[in-house]
Amino acid sequence: MSEELDGKVAIVTGGSRGIGKAIALQLGREGAAVVVGARTEEATEDNPGSIGETAAAIEDAGGKALPVKVDVTVDSELEALADKTMSEFGQIDILVNNAGALGGAPQFLESEPDELDYFYRTNLRAPYVLAKIVGTKMAEQGHGVIFNISSGLARLPDPPGSPGAGNPRRFGGPSTVYGMTKAALNRFAAGVAAELQEKNIAIININPGFTLTERLARLMKGRDTSRMERPETTAKAIAFLARDPMPYTGQIITARELADEHSL
Repeated sequence: MSEELDGKVAIVTGGSRGIGKAIALQLGREGAAVVVGARTEEATEDNPGSIGETAAAIEDAGGKALPVKVDVTVDSELEALADKTMSEFGQIDILVNNAGALGGAPQFLESEPDELDYFYRTNLRAPYVLAKIVGTKMAEQGHGVIFNISSGLARLPDPPGSPGAGNPRRFGGPSTVYGMTKAALNRFAAGVAAELQEKNIAIININPGFTLTERLARLMKGRDTSRMERPETTAKAIAFLARDPMPYTGQIITARELADEHSL
């Protein structure tokens, strides 16, 4: 174990698998006590991994971890997640808002407003609410850093028919509602960065790139995935930023670019 984050306490939502699990494991390896939040308590074929498995892996490596079942769309469960962390560890230094709705809704003209509501509640409202809950506690202790997981789909697609448009559905179509929520998440972080900075709290959004998670690995079996990012790249980027986050506050950071720049 490294001691880069020794004495720090982190909450990672969506920590049972994928990018969230990699982040939780990396923070644990660098000395942080990690609260692993997610809905999955028992692994299944469709949903490999669980909060208990991630916590156990951290502890097996010599770290400290606490698994907490949480549905991020339920405010009372977010409150309970923060309260359990404070009760167990007495502080919260790092929050990683990783849990999110993935993929895309149907085509716009075939969609229902409920689909937009689902993506909004999971990808935008939940990080907003948890950041406020945890940020209040960070303000009281005088420091902290909040990470939100963004996406390349947050950026605007080129207009149809323009030279740079390429595949007209790459950043549009079913990905639109997902991209809308991630774009709003970027605007949220940039908008509150100055206010939080006054409390010595940094807020940073991370774009992990197109990442090969367990689910995608099954879907893409037999296809070339060599150019896809790995969850560990984002995990190393977040651990690096957590050591000295304030110079990056209010920014949207691409994990691969940071990893290459600092040889992570």
